[in-house]
Amino acid sequence: MTAPTESRMSSFLHNSFLVGLGMQAAIGASQLLAAIALFLGDRMGWLRHLAHMTDPGLFAHPNHGLRLSMLSAVHDFATHKQGFWLLYLFAHGLLNLSVVLALLAKKTWAHPVSMLVLTGFVAYQLDRFRFSHAPSLIVLSLFDVIVIGLVWREWQQVRAARAA
Repeated sequence: MTAPTESRMSSFLHNSFLVGLGMQAAIGASQLLAAIALFLGDRMGWLRHLAHMTDPGLFAHPNHGLRLSMLSAVHDFATHKQGFWLLYLFAHGLLNLSVVLALLAKKTWAHPVSMLVLTGFVAYQLDRFRFSHAPSLIVLSLFDVIVIGLVWREWQQVRAARAA
């Protein structure tokens, strides 16, 4: 590759890293907000709302993929204790935001720690996929793997700049 092409690619990958961090921050913030809403809200009210959203009359086919995924989520939500979801959403959101803030603050330890945390998320999501078969878990896992790659590349860039 020529120098301008490498520079453009490097810029593109760095910008992709920043976009990935922004998306991780948005996911983390939404998880924290969901944990707060779950803590403050009425669990049965949420279930009634989700049940209404999965009414077969709202879909052209009763076995529509989105409807079945939503029903699976409602069932999963209804069969677990509220404490599990509070802890899961709060911890996942807090970890996501902490990793993003540490990376943006350019902490030297943040790159390997964030890759470890994201790898843990991927392992957990794939384990949950074995039971739920929810496609969203695969999408989240693929996104996390891409972010891991971008974090690794950014870490290599930071290390090379410090060595020079």
